[in-house]
Amino acid sequence: MPLRERSLGLDQQMSAEERLTILVQRRDKIREWLAGNGAHTIEQKHLDTDTPEQAYWHHGYQSALDDMIEMLSS
Repeated sequence: MPLRERSLGLDQQMSAEERLTILVQRRDKIREWLAGNGAHTIEQKHLDTDTPEQAYWHHGYQSALDDMIEMLSS
């Protein structure tokens, strides 16, 4: 199993429902963390052009898309 797939907690034998459950759990954990630690994200600085916040946002989004592509491809 590729390292990226292992890091997502996936098994090639998982059903689509099991994979969806993992995604929902990961999303919920991030939401919980943001609720306690992400007050500064309300400012939406990632919308400001050529800022570190914008670069980090795009990096995170691209990484999430990579995760989804990996999950749906295997």
